[in-house]
Amino acid sequence: MTPAFGHPSTTTPDASRVRGARIGVLALFGSLGLLTATFLSRVPSMRDLLDVSPSGLALLLISGAFGALAALLVTGWAAGRFGTRALLWWSSFSYLVAIAAVGVATEVASRPLFAAGYFLVSFSFAFTNVAMNAEAANVERRVGRAIMPQFHAAFSVGMAVGLGVGVLFSHGGVAPIWHFLAVGTLVTGLRLYVVPLSTMDGRPDPDASAGLGGPFATAKAEYKDRRVVLVGLIVFAASMTEMIAAQWLPLSVVDDFGQPEAIGDLLYWVFVIAMVSVRWFGSHVIDRLGRVVSLRTSAVLVAAGVLLYGFAPSIAFVPVAAVLWGMGAALGAPIGFSAAADDPRRAAARMAAVASFSTVAGLVVPQLVGHLAEVVPLQKAILLVVLAAITTFLLARAVRADARLFRSRRAQERLVGSAVLAADELSASSGGDTAPGRDPR
Repeated sequence: MTPAFGHPSTTTPDASRVRGARIGVLALFGSLGLLTATFLSRVPSMRDLLDVSPSGLALLLISGAFGALAALLVTGWAAGRFGTRALLWWSSFSYLVAIAAVGVATEVASRPLFAAGYFLVSFSFAFTNVAMNAEAANVERRVGRAIMPQFHAAFSVGMAVGLGVGVLFSHGGVAPIWHFLAVGTLVTGLRLYVVPLSTMDGRPDPDASAGLGGPFATAKAEYKDRRVVLVGLIVFAASMTEMIAAQWLPLSVVDDFGQPEAIGDLLYWVFVIAMVSVRWFGSHVIDRLGRVVSLRTSAVLVAAGVLLYGFAPSIAFVPVAAVLWGMGAALGAPIGFSAAADDPRRAAARMAAVASFSTVAGLVVPQLVGHLAEVVPLQKAILLVVLAAITTFLLARAVRADARLFRSRRAQERLVGSAVLAADELSASSGGDTAPGRDPR
């Protein structure tokens, strides 16, 4: 049992309860972003305290990918068995223990304890992420409008706040352990308060059929679909784009440009602000440009930003690079997951399949950058992101709601006729394959 704090579970929420849940879920997303940024803001300090090279840091960070993978294998089953309210409640405590363990590990320079703590950080993150996204979807259904991008924007706002706090703690010379304990304790208290508010029902589902195996088991049959695999590669590229910025940009600013940790955090904060600004208005951008054009524009911005960063002769060029990179990174994952959910009948399995590509990115990407940084400067190793941008640009047509994939609209019109094609697209839209008003391109 978890405390209700005046917000008992209900299957028939009134308008006031829905509004409260919306606020609560926004707070959950924001708090998770704040905790994530708290860890990322001190990567240079943690690297120095643990006395590891970039490849050594990459080996430690892979424990987090395994933690996320372990959580994904059981979260579907746990949500059905215990309910999302319980998952959100108990993961609040586990996250506090995890981030405290990471702080202690840096204080005593224990690499095994750091790996164990970071495993639990990612495990707790995944449990929270799955449960709060489920509640966000419930709120969106009750509201009756596409408000999911706002929740993800709240995560980015939380990250921006966390990075700002990190700049202050780092500039003030506060050790990571005290930084992590202070923020972790404050955020845990906030999360425990808003969990009952954010979960309108959140109780166990006795009819849930989810078993062990997570998205890999759920999505097994979907891997045979070419479009699902292509969309998965786009999500892999999007995860790679965000992940390299989060894990390596602040450290590169420190190592390659000789700046203090606070400046590295500040420049990553610029990246996050650019990303959240585009993400907040993402629905309008996609409605106006269509999915394909939005993705390709994003890919060009990412490539421009990363190339500018990789060849920047001085720190003066880095803020511009961070803005371009952040703007380009904003819409890749949202568009990919929206494309995976085009068919309501297969949305859950396809989103699970696409999510598994993001998980694999977490296992592979830190290693690639870390080991490459042993051969070339980290500033140049980060240029791997350009490959992600090229992948996104080339595969962008896979996010169309129809089956055209790599055949252009003009070629399709020549094949079947423009009137037939327009009728087919209207029929698909009416059947729920695309959001109302959204251009399936």
